[in-house]
Amino acid sequence: MTAVHVPTMAFHRNWIGLLESIVNHLPSAYTWRKDGALMVRTGWRLAVFNGVVLERAESLTFDNLQHYIAPFAALGVPYSVQICAPSAEPIQDEIFLAARFTQLLCDPLMLCETDLDLPFISPEVCVRFVQDESDQALYKRMVLEGFDMSGDSAEEFLDVMLAMPESRHVVAWLGERPCGAGSLALCGGVAGVYNVTTLPFARRRGVAAAMMQMLHERARAEGYSGTALAASSMGAPLYRRLGYQADGYQLAYIPLKDYF
Repeated sequence: MTAVHVPTMAFHRNWIGLLESIVNHLPSAYTWRKDGALMVRTGWRLAVFNGVVLERAESLTFDNLQHYIAPFAALGVPYSVQICAPSAEPIQDEIFLAARFTQLLCDPLMLCETDLDLPFISPEVCVRFVQDESDQALYKRMVLEGFDMSGDSAEEFLDVMLAMPESRHVVAWLGERPCGAGSLALCGGVAGVYNVTTLPFARRRGVAAAMMQMLHERARAEGYSGTALAASSMGAPLYRRLGYQADGYQLAYIPLKDYF
């Protein structure tokens, strides 16, 4: 009989912890707990950083969804309702549809609690942890360029990540050219991987794998069983090859009036 995989929600727990840590570095931001959900307001104009994060998707109903979102109606910034579920098409979709919400993102979550299965890594690849202000500036440049991010909110998010005592960051080179960056956030009792990116010229040379190895080993050295992450469509095949296993989905929904 085949065992049924039950998601551990590891990255979801890390994400909740990260949001709670972020607001400590933003003077006007705050979080509070409400009936099994984390309520967060950063003020950034990014929906994933304002709104409701439910600890258990099964607790959501149409009525309590209205209860959760009421405080955000007058905020004047985009907001979302986020859940973690075993499927990319959870039964909660019907509740959000009835409430006139649309799906903003649906990211596969992954977890690895063993050694990584590393591919060939070019000897030209060099990865090190961020050590000084010069490295911090390089990290920001690599992440902004690698993810094609722009705007004050994106830069402020990276500044907060760099300031958080719970975070660790790496930068990478291919030969003498900087080419990548990535982060580890030790929050919510879980080591979460964020912002791993490699610039196009350096891809398929083992840069991302080398950064993942350093982040994963650092997490385990600090007492964590492994690392968890939310995968992009580009990154998911690599993470599977490295040994990461599926661990559910992170979904975010926004009201239709904020979408169109």
